[in-house]
Amino acid sequence: MAIGGHFRRRVLQLIDDNHVLRPIVEGLLAIHEQVEAQQALLDKRVRQEAKEDETTQRLMSVPGVGVVTALAFRHTIDDPTRFQSAQAVGAYVGLTPRRKQSGEQDFNGRISKWGDRLLRTYLFEAASVLLHRTQRWSALKAWGIRLMKRIGAKKAKVAVARKIAVILHCIWTDGTSFEWGAKKTA
Repeated sequence: MAIGGHFRRRVLQLIDDNHVLRPIVEGLLAIHEQVEAQQALLDKRVRQEAKEDETTQRLMSVPGVGVVTALAFRHTIDDPTRFQSAQAVGAYVGLTPRRKQSGEQDFNGRISKWGDRLLRTYLFEAASVLLHRTQRWSALKAWGIRLMKRIGAKKAKVAVARKIAVILHCIWTDGTSFEWGAKKTA
């Protein structure tokens, strides 16, 4: 059966005996199946590229970071040596707060949103996965959970996303993998 066979059957059931709509819908379903087949091929190519690249494999050792996030980070950052420090990556991606300073006043605003929007979205999603779906303990997750309780979920996810970007940069430049750390007992 072709990709989306259940979807095709259900759509054809819904239009049933409508002789006007049937040829139109069948044409659209054929296009839909072609798009799904091409998407499956592209997904396979992306996974294969990530599997063959040792650096991408190390980046994927960070909890919450998958194939797409690791590849997006690699191709957006391109050359990690152009950053003086790992913290500069967070600013480059747009995950640092805007600052307004005037005289004695110093305001921290929302994140700057400079840099690549897609990578910022992927890092935010990685932070969400780390905080909500990852079962294994890590110092990064514990820090994020504490932050969530103190400042709220959205701000904590942004902070964790920024920290993930810094960790990814360090992993890339050092040639190491993610260190889960030992769970501290009280």
